Amino acid sequence: MAKRLIAEEVLEDWINTFGDQNYVDYKLRALAFAEKCYGEGIIAENEKFSAFLLHGSLYSRITNCKYNSGMYKYVNCEWEDEEKTFLNILHEQQDFWVSWKDHTEEYMKNDYKHSFRPTIDRVNEKEGYSLNNIQVLTNAKNCAKATSFPHYLFTVVNTTDPTKQQTFRRFDSKGAAFKHIGLPYAKSDTGRFHQVGDALYLLQSEDVTLGRTTIEEYENPEDLNYMGSFSITKEHPHGGTITISRNFTYERMAIILK
Repeated sequence: MAKRLIAEEVLEDWINTFGDQNYVDYKLRALAFAEKCYGEGIIAENEKFSAFLLHGSLYSRITNCKYNSGMYKYVNCEWEDEEKTFLNILHEQQDFWVSWKDHTEEYMKNDYKHSFRPTIDRVNEKEGYSLNNIQVLTNAKNCAKATSFPHYLFTVVNTTDPTKQQTFRRFDSKGAAFKHIGLPYAKSDTGRFHQVGDALYLLQSEDVTLGRTTIEEYENPEDLNYMGSFSITKEHPHGGTITISRNFTYERMAIILK
């Protein structure tokens, strides 16, 4: 267990100094590593908490990319060991380390609010995690960046108001487009139909819409088909209306504007 790496008095001192950071196993390893670096003169005492946070973030990126977890699905990470990567950053990316320490200081000044926590962000989202493709962003700015890419919302079918079908609108972010049609945010969107009431929508990224990239490049080939349903409302022969829901296996598609 990682607790055996840390004396009880050391852990107690960390809690008294930095608060209870929910010291689960990987965080205890990060704490032990920070203390080791300080003991060996690699970092100064006032850099220990920065080292603790960076070690934890590196571990999370490596693990999430390795196991294709959530938003890190199919994201490449050239790192394999968080301790070795940390030392490489200190030696090769001094500007990043200075920025990380500055962000850590702001995080502490703001009572450790999660929105201020420093995170590792990729400069170029089309590339994976490497020492030459990282920058520091607060958690709030990183989350905002992840949803800030322009998207196009196409109204494919609208049985209530046919004048609105086969129209489209550009939104500054995926979240804004989903909010417009009253749906919660979803990680996957391009090429997928969304039904809201009697309308069927297609939401896709600007890169795909303008032909800058193909849907096969935007989405992993394994995800190009998905199950869904479409409701059709029609008049009943004996009066009134009936709604029929049909299940389909959809193949993701894209509308290209030229």
